[in-house]
Amino acid sequence: MLGVKIIDEFYIFLIAINYGLIIGGIYDFYRVFRHFSKQRKLLAALEDLFFWIITALIIFIFLVNKTDGIIRGFVVLGFLIGYAFYMKVISKYSYALLKKIFELILGLISEIISLITYPFRKLFGTIGKRINKVGMIIKMMLKDARKYIKIRRKKK
Repeated sequence: MLGVKIIDEFYIFLIAINYGLIIGGIYDFYRVFRHFSKQRKLLAALEDLFFWIITALIIFIFLVNKTDGIIRGFVVLGFLIGYAFYMKVISKYSYALLKKIFELILGLISEIISLITYPFRKLFGTIGKRINKVGMIIKMMLKDARKYIKIRRKKK
């Protein structure tokens, strides 16, 4: 890193801006995922932890590969500029697009599950109706048996 020219630092700065954009995209994906997932405290904490681990790994790998692990001010500034640009300009479009894509994928998965489980639902529905009929017959028989037992006790 000692013999680095200013043009190389400028390229590293531009690459850092790109990585900031990538982190913004990952954050949008994460936001959409959180929108569709059930909000439980433990699950939310694990999702947050997973997001920050991924973000930290991206930054760490960038720093090791491009600056030999040295944290430089212009690199941090590049990350912040890229992320801020993404959040202010691109996010409103990509968030809506990702949300639609998630809805389509979840709808498709729901339809596939519905098609796969349809025969089983029909089978268990038919069996369930018959079991209910048998249960009603048994219930009526027990009711009649109780009446018979009460009558027999009164005669004695």
